[in-house]
Amino acid sequence: MSREQDRRRLVDQFYRKHGPCCAGCDWWRFHNSVVGECTRSAPVSGGDRIAMLGMEGCSLPDRAGHILTPRDHLCGEFIDTHDWEAKQ
Repeated sequence: MSREQDRRRLVDQFYRKHGPCCAGCDWWRFHNSVVGECTRSAPVSGGDRIAMLGMEGCSLPDRAGHILTPRDHLCGEFIDTHDWEAKQ
């Protein structure tokens, strides 16, 4: 199993256990098993990207992009069109 497949498995397990959240949202693209970016929103400045993670600084380059959110976040834009029954 590749690292990406392993991360996907962990994200899917979290979603199944906790219900609606970023981990199961069609708009969310994981970076690791805990944090991902919401592609529903327009790109923002680098500092604004990490604001929802509660971080005051980051060792990664401060580049613009989609907002980063924790996997357990839930907003009003949540959508899940995946057929989970077919996946099992």
